[in-house]
This record gives sequence, C-alpha cells and structure tokens, in this order.
Amino acid sequence: MRTIYFVQAGYLFGDNAYFPYASGCLAAYAWDDPVIRDSYRLGHFTFLRKPVAQALDSFEQPFMVAFSNYVWNYEYHKALAKAIKERWPGCLILFGGHQVLGNSSRQLEELPFVDFLIHQAGEIPFRQLLLALLDGGAPDAVPSLSYRAADGSALRTKDMASCEGGDFPSPYLTGLFDDFFTEYPALLFAMTIETNRGCPYSCAYCDWGAVKNAFQEVPMERVKAEIDWATQRHIEVIMGADGNFGAFERDEEVADYLVESRRRTGYPKKFNVSYAKNSNETVFRINRKLHAQGLNSGATLAFQSLSPVALENIGRKNLELERFRELVSLYNQAGVPMYSDLILGLPGETLESFARGIGTLLAAGMHGSLEAFPCEVLPNAELADPAYRQKHGIEAIRVRQFYKFGSPENKDEIPEYSEIVCQTNTMPAKDWVAANLLSIFVQGLHALGLLPCVAIFLYWERQLPYEKFYLNLMEYAGANPRTLMGELYSFFEKRCLDFSKGKGESLVYYHPRFGEVTWPLGPALFLCAAYEFERLYEELPDFLRQYGLDADLASQLIRFQRAMVHLPEPLPSTQTYEYDFPAYFDAAYAGRRPSLQKWRATVVFPAQAPSGSWADFAREYVWFGRKKATRKRCDVHYG
Repeated sequence: MRTIYFVQAGYLFGDNAYFPYASGCLAAYAWDDPVIRDSYRLGHFTFLRKPVAQALDSFEQPFMVAFSNYVWNYEYHKALAKAIKERWPGCLILFGGHQVLGNSSRQLEELPFVDFLIHQAGEIPFRQLLLALLDGGAPDAVPSLSYRAADGSALRTKDMASCEGGDFPSPYLTGLFDDFFTEYPALLFAMTIETNRGCPYSCAYCDWGAVKNAFQEVPMERVKAEIDWATQRHIEVIMGADGNFGAFERDEEVADYLVESRRRTGYPKKFNVSYAKNSNETVFRINRKLHAQGLNSGATLAFQSLSPVALENIGRKNLELERFRELVSLYNQAGVPMYSDLILGLPGETLESFARGIGTLLAAGMHGSLEAFPCEVLPNAELADPAYRQKHGIEAIRVRQFYKFGSPENKDEIPEYSEIVCQTNTMPAKDWVAANLLSIFVQGLHALGLLPCVAIFLYWERQLPYEKFYLNLMEYAGANPRTLMGELYSFFEKRCLDFSKGKGESLVYYHPRFGEVTWPLGPALFLCAAYEFERLYEELPDFLRQYGLDADLASQLIRFQRAMVHLPEPLPSTQTYEYDFPAYFDAAYAGRRPSLQKWRATVVFPAQAPSGSWADFAREYVWFGRKKATRKRCDVHYG
C-alpha cells in the first residue's frame, strides 16, 4: 500500500512542542474518504527538527511526503525533501503552506526535487490530488495546484472559488495525534485550534489576508470538543489560529467555555490568540474573563503604526485615538494588563512619525508592554511584490533567524532566514537604527519599570512629550559614554547598526547571568540596567538638570522611582517622602490629570519574596511577566 508521510518541523521551547496542526488537517480530511483509506497508508508526522539523516531514516519506502512550510522551517524542509528525493527518486514531494507562493508556480523551477505545490488552503486540493493519482492521470482537475508536465514544464491549475464545505474533520478528534503522548512522554504538547478561518483585511505586510478563500466558521460543537480533548489530556497551552478573535459575538461563547474548562479541570492554563484589529466591547469582555482565570497575559491593542501615510500605504485603519484612550481606561479600571505593538520599517513611516507614534501611545496611557517589531517581508504579502517594493524604496536584508526567548546554542544544522526591512524611501538606514534604539529604550526603561515615573512626571509638569524624553536620554547617553546609559547606548547602537548592514549578531542578546535565554533587546536593556540600578539612579540627576526641577523634588522623585522597580532582592519596604507620589501616579496611570500635593507620605511596599538568581528573576518577571502590570502596589500613611 502506498504510504504518505507528513512533515511540519518545529522548534522545541524547553520541553514544549506544538502538534503539527496544519498537516493534521490535511490528513484528517483526506483519510475521511473511504477510497483513500483503502488505497493509502498514513505514515507518521515529523514535527521536530531532527538531523536530516535521522529524519531520513524514519521513512520506509515513501510514496509521497507532504511538507507544510513557513519561515521557521522552510530551509530545513528543502534540505530534507532534497535528501528524500535522492534516496527515493520515485517518491513524490509536495510543498504547501504560507511559504508557497500563492500566485506563481515558480518554485517548481527553483526546487527541482519538488513535484507538487498546493497554493492557498490545502484540504480539498490534497484529497483530490490523492484520488487523481490513483488513476494515474494528470492532476489537471485538482484546484490550486502546480505540477510538472511530461516535458518538465510547470503547470498551474485554477484556484478554488472558495473553501466550500469548511466543516472539515478535526485532527485531534479523529485520533491522529493520540499516539504522540506515548511516543514522546517527556514532551509537553501545545495545540492550535481554529474557531474561524480567513481574514477580511489585506494589510500589505501580512500574508494572512492573502489567502483568498471565503471566510468560514468552524462549527461550535467541534471547537468545544477540541477544548474538551485538550483538558482531558492536560494540555496547558492552546493557541488560537484566528486572525481576529473577538470580532464576532460567538467568540465570547468560546471564551466562556475555556473559562469553564479551566475552573472545572485546571486546563488549559493559557490561551493565546490574535485579537480583532479594531478592538471592541466583545474583546474587552473576553479579556476580562480570561484574565480573571489566568488564561491570558493581557489584552492586545495593536496599532502597527500611527502615521496616516504609512497606514494608507499598508491598507490599514486603526482605532480612533479617543476610543483607544477609553479602552485603556476601561482595561485599567478592570485591572487587565494591556500591551501594544508597532511595526518598524513600514513604507511611509519616518523617524519622526515613528517616535511621535510611541509618544502618542504612552500619552494615551499605554505604559505597559509596548514593543516594536522589525517589518518582515513574507513571500505572499503585498510588501514582497517587486513593484510595491520599488515604489516605496524598500530595501531588506536576509538574516539568520535567532528566536527571542530561545536557546543561545542554536544547534540546527540548517539555519532559517528572515528578510527584514531596514530602509525605505522615508526612513533611511540611519533613521531605522535610531528608531530601533528608541523602541529598545522605551521597552527597557519605561514599560519594564525603570524610568516611567520620571517620564510621566516630566510629561505632566514640563509638557515634555514622552518620545522627546527618551530621545533626549539617548542623546545624553551618546554624549556621555562613560555613564551607564552611555555604555548601554553604545552597545545597543552597534548591535542595531551591524544588523542594518547585514552583519554582526542578531537582534537578540545573551548573557549567562540572565539564564540560557536569548533576550529581545528591549528586555536585555532592562536587565543590564537593572543589574547596575544603583549606578543608574546615581547618574540620573545630571541628566535631569536640563529640566529645571527643584533639586530636593528631583531627589525624592528618583528615590520613589527606585523603590518602584522590581528586582531579584526586595528593596527596603518603607519610604518617607514630602510629596504624595502614590496618589500622583495613580491618577496618571488611570488617565486623569495628576496634581502633586506636598505633604508628608510614608509609603509601605508589601513584602516581596526574593526571586533568587538573576536568571530566575529574568525568567519570571521579564520573560513570563513582561506583558503584565509592572507597577508595585503600596500602602500610604500621611502625616
């Protein structure tokens, strides 16, 4: 009997591995057909990045090996597919997934060892291809397929009008992954679920909306059954594959079922998902419920950019800022942490507009996690189109992938690569470096808690925009290289500059003091500065002199900021000030105009258990806790 194998190789994150969901969806739908069940044998799923020679030895006379490709496994898949073809020349190699171009069969010319490409969603084309191969005929009636003609030329069939009949069998409920638990007893498995498929948006940087199949809802009974499957097997992490969770009222029913499952069984422990682009009341209610049960780390209020020019260029429309401020206030009142993100390098963005966007979000109350991600060119995104790139002067560099919060010892025999935008018509490379540094300073010094009180105070009392505060700090650091900030600025500037030139190390940082982890540069800046926090606050008055603050007030402000910082060893638990700083910053964080009252306040910080080593602290506070509220709670006594 002809044997079909599936490959969807992924990385281990500690002892955690994801089920190969995409491959499982193809197999579940194909083997639901009795003809295929009688004609083909379902081989194993390769879901770990084993050495190619080891993976190769796991196959036995394969008839076909089907690969599900994305940026984190494409190079590995190509090497394994080539090796399979060399050992078994008659084996059919099929490539699908997001790394397969949706509008071209060109990859068949580039990859001579590949026989078939599936474009767009794969369940229907894959099953029809297996049925067509039984008859020995040409698969010209199979939709969304590229294949080789008898003369070796590449042929492309018509795409499906839509992915009709979206009620596909579940790979979990059909038992495709049941043997994983006995075959890999040391692994903790995470699972992916869909409640719907499709995205109504067409953001130029994203390949999600490039899949032109019609929007489909997964039946609610299947979604709930998959959650039950997860709880029965003690699956701790569920990843929602929806593009806009919370956009539909039924999504709240899914959240309610997750909450009830957690209450009843203790599982799952985390539910991670991409929320609706234009956040709404449904998203707020969902996040409030999930947070109450510890199922999420906070709510995403994503912007990507606040530049009208960049937004028009990428085909995106954001929340109105007034609505954003209302949501920030709503989440603050509910005690639900929030985080937001921007994309650095979008066409039309300038250094000034990027900095102003960061300042605008901070001014609106987004004082928690605020990250800027480098813009990555994905093969099926509009950003990858040559005409689009030429129009906007997009230049990108191909860099080796180093995953944040990964292992510093990248032992992969075959590295993966990303294409990162480092220059556009409106943002030359030197401005890209400066913008990257600004985002690193804001994430490391503001969001993680080293300087937000100082920045907030100057925003309200000196009308100093947040972005100007951090740009001024960067300028001061560059002019004072022997200060702690100067040393850190020099280090991270060189890292970003080398990266923009396609040389040097990646945008991650490693030091054994902080554990065997590769850190994003924002958290890395926090860790390096926090490790020498006494020096940081001793040098800070020199920088603050330019703002004309009363010396005694500045000294007490710095002392309060210092006491609010999370560190492995707790600082003294009681501090006395001549100003009511707690009430001042409570108002500021709540979005109200603060007023500094001068009266004696004794602030008692609750006892903290020591975190242990810096590695333990880095893992718990910076890695796992970076998207949660960073402010310390305190009790205040007056007089």
